[in-house]
Amino acid sequence: MLKEFIDFVDSVLPSVSPDFRDGAKEAIAQFEKSKQKITYLSNNPLDELSQGDIISKIPFLYFDNNGKEKLFVSEAMVLSTSCHVDQKANILLMPVLSLEPFNGKDITDLKNNSIFDYMYLPDPLLAEKYINFEYINTYDKNLIFNGIKDGKIQRVASLNQVGYYLFIIKLTVYLMRKEDEITLNQRNSF
Repeated sequence: MLKEFIDFVDSVLPSVSPDFRDGAKEAIAQFEKSKQKITYLSNNPLDELSQGDIISKIPFLYFDNNGKEKLFVSEAMVLSTSCHVDQKANILLMPVLSLEPFNGKDITDLKNNSIFDYMYLPDPLLAEKYINFEYINTYDKNLIFNGIKDGKIQRVASLNQVGYYLFIIKLTVYLMRKEDEITLNQRNSF
């Protein structure tokens, strides 16, 4: 999965240093040689709610193509940076959804993290789920913290360092990848 993802990142962010790319591939090869499985989640949630943490039972709102408000409940990943979680009044969350709708090439692309809008982590806790960057919702931080304190929301998992780096790269690819030539040329014309 990671080799394919590194090649994918290199194709959409060509400014990635060959040394970084090749070093990352070599590190992956070392994991494979030693038969160690790469994990993306910590053994336990971090002490404080942090960026990349997974929490339970969060309602997400969106509007369908008719302008009707829709609601679904799922686990969520914290998008806000850890310092924003500590210092700001609001927190950004994204849903963690079931892999059920995917099959064939789509599931392979999802699991290789080559779909811009989603992130997949193969750890057993999330192996049948994916993170969807398309449904970012804003919540009052106290609502989330009080829900955790009252036991209505559980802290499920935290990313480890490898998982955190994958998360940051996936967000960069999703939000900041190079634009197409036509758009870039239009920007330059002003």
